[in-house]
Amino acid sequence: MHKFNYFCSIVLTITLPLMILILSSNLVLRVSATYTYHYNDSQVIDDIPYYVTGSQMAEGIASYWSSFSGEAFQVYEENGAYHDPVFNETEQQVMQKAKRILNIELAAGLLFAAITLAIYIYLYRSGFREALRNRSRVGLGLALILLAAHAVCWCIKGCRVWLYSHLIGIELEKDATLAIVLGDPFYKTYVIFAAIFGAAMLAAACYANYLLTKPSRIFY
Repeated sequence: MHKFNYFCSIVLTITLPLMILILSSNLVLRVSATYTYHYNDSQVIDDIPYYVTGSQMAEGIASYWSSFSGEAFQVYEENGAYHDPVFNETEQQVMQKAKRILNIELAAGLLFAAITLAIYIYLYRSGFREALRNRSRVGLGLALILLAAHAVCWCIKGCRVWLYSHLIGIELEKDATLAIVLGDPFYKTYVIFAAIFGAAMLAAACYANYLLTKPSRIFY
């Protein structure tokens, strides 16, 4: 039993940081506030040849990422009684591939979250609290390292180009609307929001772990 508990505690140190990294980096892309902040800060929305506000574009992108329907990605420009599409078929294919990757990533993050929670509850109820406290600290420390490494990688242009070419692989024109609204310098906003969300998850996990596993005091 002790060997099994020890094995579970080791697994916890792996799944906990992966859960925090994946969910923090994935969920911020499904929130319209991420894009609204970017468009207000960079004003890149003024560079596209359509009359679409930053909030409209942000809501369209966030809604598409959060939707599990098979509808193609599109944002429309209101032109009197008409609604003209903003994105072409190639840009829709890029978004479709990216969405598929994000959904797989989200599923992995939720799986790691379920495993982490199940192991934590099991070890807590088994009275394995001291080891649980120590393993959780290690896991949270690894999460901090992964969050920092994630931010550094996205700040390196070569890494961004490599990821796009290997995961998406669809070349866009430099003046394509999608390249303008989601290309550089969007990564800066993404890194900031992912770091904030990850830090919030890290702080919440640290506090919960402290409350649940702190040793009982004899003297106060």
